[in-house]
Amino acid sequence: MRVTDAFCPRLKDSNSKVNVYALQSLLKMLPHLSSSLDTVLTPFTEHLVPNLASQRANIVSITSQILDTVRDHVDNPALYCEYCRIVRTSANPRIKPIIIDKLCDMVREVHSAKPKLVEQVTVPLVVDNTEGLAQGAHIGRLCTLLHQVMGGNRLCAEVARTKPGSVSAIRDHLSTG
Repeated sequence: MRVTDAFCPRLKDSNSKVNVYALQSLLKMLPHLSSSLDTVLTPFTEHLVPNLASQRANIVSITSQILDTVRDHVDNPALYCEYCRIVRTSANPRIKPIIIDKLCDMVREVHSAKPKLVEQVTVPLVVDNTEGLAQGAHIGRLCTLLHQVMGGNRLCAEVARTKPGSVSAIRDHLSTG
């Protein structure tokens, strides 16, 4: 854990050269860290994800590659929950659409392994973000995928249970998505 504590701050260093070098190093290290990534998933994502809002395209690109590679080396339901946490807690509107797209890429796989988990963490996230203009198309895509994996009746029932007034907003997303 000490290595993680020392390394993680470099992942969001204000010096872009240090930041890029740390990101490139992490990308190379990921296959070797696979057995221990589950235990440091939250600290890594907390330090990685802000890079998705960077003005520097190379930092955004490397960060996205890292997050895609992490998916190959960790428990996907745990990563899915972490992504849901990020969408719920991030105040940065540039980050949410990227992470929602990553959730969309994972929803079928995670739902087939743990359907209740997807329902419990994704439906509230969708309900809370239906009014978000910046991520509207992304939430619409996630709604469509949830509709496909859960079925329309089940999705609407879960939405109604979570926040009864949101069923019409979800139906609107489904009709436009």
